[in-house]
This record gives sequence, structure tokens and C-alpha cells, in this order.
Amino acid sequence: MTADSGNMARIKGGLFAPVMGPLMQNRWIIVLLAALTAVQVALTAAVTIAWQCPVKSTFGVICPGCGLTRAMVLFAQGNWKAAIDLHAFAPVFFGIGIFLAIGSILPAGLQHKIAYRIAAVERRTAFVALLILGVLAYWILRIINSI
Repeated sequence: MTADSGNMARIKGGLFAPVMGPLMQNRWIIVLLAALTAVQVALTAAVTIAWQCPVKSTFGVICPGCGLTRAMVLFAQGNWKAAIDLHAFAPVFFGIGIFLAIGSILPAGLQHKIAYRIAAVERRTAFVALLILGVLAYWILRIINSI
């Protein structure tokens, strides 16, 4: 194996490394993430800002997630167009939040079986890496449009 092929294998292994699958195997982590998501969305729905964006408040520039919680609230209320106008990735993250909530209450055997299958899909598709790259590209477009 040459150095170049070894580097490519490491890059591919990093991009295609499962994230959600292993996460789904730890009930306490998914319960915590689902609860934090639910609290943040509930407080935002009640027009109480639970978490100010540290990037926007410090630098005056929107971050990749600016407006995401408000968009998720709009999505949950059925106002899908407004949600997507506010943050295009709201349906994806809303779905991930629902997925975590459901995963946190599944029986352990089923939870681990689903986690294994999710990890297999992640290894084939690099879903998390593509999602991160998509959010970053979307963020850059939002910054360019705000200039």
C-alpha cells in the first residue's frame, strides 16, 4: 500500500465512520440529547430563548445553526414553508430529534439492532459527513446572501 492510498483510506474511514449508530447504543446519551432537544424546542415555542447563539452574540455573524430551533418549532406547528425559509435543514434535524426520542424508549435488544443497522448504513453512505458538509455549504450561502 502506498502512502497516498493509505491517506485516502484514512480519509474515507473518517468520512464513512458511523456516528449515529454507536450513539444509539448508549441509552443515557440519547435520552440526554432527546431531552435537551425537547427542552430547547419547548422553551423556544414558549418564546423563551433558552440558548443565545454565542457566535452571533460575540461576532455578529450567524452560525450554521442560527434559526434552527425556531425553524423546528415552526415545522412542528405545521408551518413547513416558514420553517424551511428560516433554516433549510429544520426537517432533517427535527427528524433526528424524533428519532432520538423514539430510540430512547425502545427495548434494549431492538435499540441495539437498529443501532447496528444505522451504523451499517452510515458506513455505506457517509450520511453524517454529507450532512455536516451540507450545513456548512448552506451556512456559507446564508452569509453571502446577508452581505
